[in-house]
Amino acid sequence: MSITVHYSSTRGEIWRFYRQLWKERLWKSHLAIFVTIIVFGSFGAFGRLPRDVSELVIMSLIAVIPIALLAFYPMLMFKPQRRTLTVDECGITTTIGRHQNTSVAWAEISEVQGHGDALVIQRRNLNAFIVPGRAFSSLEEKRSFEELVRANAVAR
Repeated sequence: MSITVHYSSTRGEIWRFYRQLWKERLWKSHLAIFVTIIVFGSFGAFGRLPRDVSELVIMSLIAVIPIALLAFYPMLMFKPQRRTLTVDECGITTTIGRHQNTSVAWAEISEVQGHGDALVIQRRNLNAFIVPGRAFSSLEEKRSFEELVRANAVAR
């Protein structure tokens, strides 16, 4: 059995998902990056850890830059074109616009979760399919889609 849905995502949906992911776990990575840049950057710039507030502020501003880039990367890579997503027992096939056709095996899926009215199918590489509720013509279609995704993602 396969189910196909068509939808377009919005930057707002991507940002809300990123923010949720940040609250759940990305903040830990960002904190580690921040502290590492301050420590190693201070030794590179001053030969020691910052001694006063001005040195700490300078290093903090420098450390925020890569974290901000990590947050804005999904916004820059956002694809507003209409997406076709087909799920079946083999995995997920997606087409964006007319040219990009990608297949994702169920083994590459790490998590399936509801997020508001959207279904988020997260890959192990932290990319995700954010399928908005409006992609479904009925609640029954959404339930069937979600059941198929969860059954196959968990089974792998």
